Formats: sequence, structure tokens, C-alpha cells
Amino acid sequence: VVAMMVLASACVTGGYFLGRRGMGGSVTQVDLASKPAPEDAKTVSEIYADVNPSIVGIYVYNANGVAASATGVIYSADGYVVTNDHIYDGVASAKFKVYTHDGKMLSADYVAGDTRSDLAVLKIQNPSGLTPATFGNSNELAVGESVVAIGRPNGASLPSSISEGIVSATNRRASITTSYTGKYIQTDTAINPGSSGGALCNIYGQVVGITSAKLVGNEYEGVGFAIPTTTMKTVVESLIANKTVKGRAKLGISYQAVDPLSAEVSGLPCGLKIASIDQSSDLYNKSVSQGDIITHVNGTEITDSTIMLDVIEQASPGDTLSLTIYSASSKTSFTITVRLLEDQGQS
Repeated sequence: VVAMMVLASACVTGGYFLGRRGMGGSVTQVDLASKPAPEDAKTVSEIYADVNPSIVGIYVYNANGVAASATGVIYSADGYVVTNDHIYDGVASAKFKVYTHDGKMLSADYVAGDTRSDLAVLKIQNPSGLTPATFGNSNELAVGESVVAIGRPNGASLPSSISEGIVSATNRRASITTSYTGKYIQTDTAINPGSSGGALCNIYGQVVGITSAKLVGNEYEGVGFAIPTTTMKTVVESLIANKTVKGRAKLGISYQAVDPLSAEVSGLPCGLKIASIDQSSDLYNKSVSQGDIITHVNGTEITDSTIMLDVIEQASPGDTLSLTIYSASSKTSFTITVRLLEDQGQS
């Protein structure tokens, strides 16, 4: 269950931007371990032996039969499993069976999911003897670093398989299983159907990412993406505690980026050309229309959509931004202040 995806710079992208999150209520937490010393590196066989007990296969099914096969990573000993949100997309009244490394078939309940991050949480019923993964800090990854992917591409009930590659890029902006944009680990490690929700591991046997999707097509070779553990930790903790993602900001638009080359060709300024404005957005009814271009945020020119995304990802609901708008109708610019909304996400 690996969706075809496109890079964020090549499409009209949802502007419901990620932001800083806060959690409430009790929550099962994990720590992200620091990278060990180089002499502690393990062989691929050793990594597989260490991580495989934390990998599960997942069958998604309903009254009509098995709808999808995927992978998950055991998050905690009390039965929480992290996987991808897209694995049950379109499956009405989805149910879940989880297969452990030693062949046990266990029932699991749906806890919560988030389309924006493509993360979801399941809870194994009556958990016993589970081995949680050791999660590493994805911020410590370096381009060119060796990684392996472990998943169940051939069927949830079959043994896990492992593939080897490198980190091609860190913090790569892309839209994968939805039109929303996020930062991902790009890798040339093989990520195949059924591997969705599996583990991307460093050479120390630490899970540093949750595999999500790959570029598909004759023109692409070895372009896969994994969700960093820094994102996973924040989202999963909130999903467990709140059944949604709390404290995440959004502007409430969809847009098409006008980069410097496009601006030169079209005669338009650089920025974000507004495709639509949600009625809940603070931009709605503020003399801003479809086709207008957001050219500056807090006084900084938007030469790349990343500039706006980074600003909002560091913001919280209720924060205000100063936006400079180029009016498509009057060909003039004006500045307004907008308040960010909370985007708790959906699944």
C-alpha cells in the first residue's frame, strides 16, 4: 500500500501548514536515543536481528475480506503500534490483524490517525511479550549515511524483509500520500507495496523513520520517503493522548508556488498564488481573492514555498502573521495581519 506521490514544488499543494504541537492528557511516551559512537555500528544481519522483533505485519480487512497489507512498528510494550494513515484509506469499517515476528496473529484496535502526517496508531488487544523498537533521533541523520528498511512487502503474515541504501536527503519537502506538504527523509532504500508503515533504521539498529511512499514511474529510480522520528514522536503522542493532533497551526489556503523562474516568465511577483481560501481562514473576507499572490511573510520575500511553511511550522494557533498581498485585479500590493487557526487534522 504505497501511494504514488509528487514533489511539492510540482503541484498545487494544500496550505494547511504544520505547526508546533502541544499535548494534553496522559500519554505513552518514547525517548529518541542519540546516535551511538561509530565503533558501535552493526552489520545488516545484526540490525535485522535486533529490529525484526519490533516489526509487525498488518492486514486491513472488513466484511468484504482483506483490503490491504501493510507494516507497523511496535511503539510501546503496552501494545501501541505506529503505522501509516493511508493503509486503510477507502476501507469502510476497517478492522486490523497484526502478525508478530514469531508468527502470532493478534487483533488490534484503531486508536487514531492523521492524514497530514500520514501517521496512525493501533492498539494490540491483550498485549504480552512485545518488543518496542529503539527509536533514534532523526535530526542526527546525515546525507550519505547508510540506512536499512525493514517491512513486510510480500504479505503481512510472512517474515519481514530488509533492504539497504543511503540517506539521499534530509528535511526534504514533499507531498506524498496527500496534497499536504511535510519534511521527509529521502532514501534510495527499496520501499515496496506492503512496506508502508515499516522501519527505516540507521546502522546502529535505531528506527529513525517510518517508511511512507516512493516516487513511481519510468523516470524515477530509488526515490523513497520516510517520516522522521521527530515528527512521529510529536504526532503519535498527541494521537494517543487526544485522538487528534493538538496545537498545530494552519493558514487555511491552497496555493501554487510562483518561483523566481515562473515569476520572470509570467511577469508576476514571487510568492504563493492563492488557489482557494477556506471559509474558516482569517484571510476570508479580508479583500483577498483567488489568484492573489502572498509575496511576503513578516517582511520576508517568499521566493520559495518553504519560507512560508517554515514560519508556520514554528507557530502556534492564535499567532499572527504579517502578509503582503499582490492583488491580481488591481496590480497593487497591500499588507494585512492574519491570525492562524488550529488544524487538528483528520483521518
